[in-house]
Amino acid sequence: MVKRKQMAATSPQAVPVPPLRQPSNSKLPGLLRFPILVFTSMIASSVMYSLVSQLGTGDLAGVNKRRDEWWEIAAVLGWKATELGLGWWGEYDGWDLASLTMLSHMPYLYLLTTFYAVRPTTLWIGLLVDVLSTYLPFSLLRDSSPIHRSERSKGEVANRSILNDLNIKIYTSFLAAAVYGVVIYGSFRTWLPGFLIVHFEGLKDLSGAYEAALPGVTVGFLVSGYAAQSFLFRPALGAKPDAHDMQMAEFDAETATLGQTVWYNIWGYSKRSRTLIKRTATLVLVSVMQTGLRTYVTIEGVEPVGAAGWAAMWAAAATLVGTVLWWVGDVEGVSN
Repeated sequence: MVKRKQMAATSPQAVPVPPLRQPSNSKLPGLLRFPILVFTSMIASSVMYSLVSQLGTGDLAGVNKRRDEWWEIAAVLGWKATELGLGWWGEYDGWDLASLTMLSHMPYLYLLTTFYAVRPTTLWIGLLVDVLSTYLPFSLLRDSSPIHRSERSKGEVANRSILNDLNIKIYTSFLAAAVYGVVIYGSFRTWLPGFLIVHFEGLKDLSGAYEAALPGVTVGFLVSGYAAQSFLFRPALGAKPDAHDMQMAEFDAETATLGQTVWYNIWGYSKRSRTLIKRTATLVLVSVMQTGLRTYVTIEGVEPVGAAGWAAMWAAAATLVGTVLWWVGDVEGVSN
């Protein structure tokens, strides 16, 4: 029977490997690439939203409030640049940022389609624009990481056969979708309807919460489940041991100093666990900021507490998804 490992377990044969930095597709000077990324992403988003405005996003006019204050516009643009910066300086590739965008932009659009009578086509059009406006500039300025092209990257990633296994992709995607479904459905059945009534003025319809069924809610998150396994599970499972793993494998509690012992207990995890922890933390941070800021700034009648509560629910879901995917990957027989 497969036994679960200790979360802090490390491989005694770990050998240092250099970080897998993504090379650039561009010959532009390094200092110019990030400003160009931000500029092209914002322009692409603006152009695409203008082009599709007649295809299903017109019903947002009755929900969105006018942004007359300069700080509101600056906050939205500033967060957009920050979000791109997290991906750029975090060494993500286009697939990583597309998945992160999908997961962090879904809560705002889900709110509109579920409680503000905005058509589902608007949700998918909005998500498509948001994802493409981040993926396309990234793919032009940076190559895909070995994790997302592992079939051609022998030796660069761990567990290549598992990463390429279709059944594993399907199972982990369904599992992540189920976690999202359980958290959202549980909120629908408990605290969320009353919370929305108090802190969201102008709600069009609450039947989405009262009439929801768990299977239907879960199916609605299948795309999010796939994005979660792509952003969280694949990079963690494909992470190879590094110098930190070797140091932790040599840790001796009898001879270690107090500082070394404290550091071991705080961050003495394997590269796989550290990768998953950092990416889950990034997902939670981006989801909270994106959802809270966009909900409060763009939807008429939303109180700050309401935006924060809606964002917190999705942060809890993302944290639980990361925890469950760590549990799935932390098994005997999977190299660390």
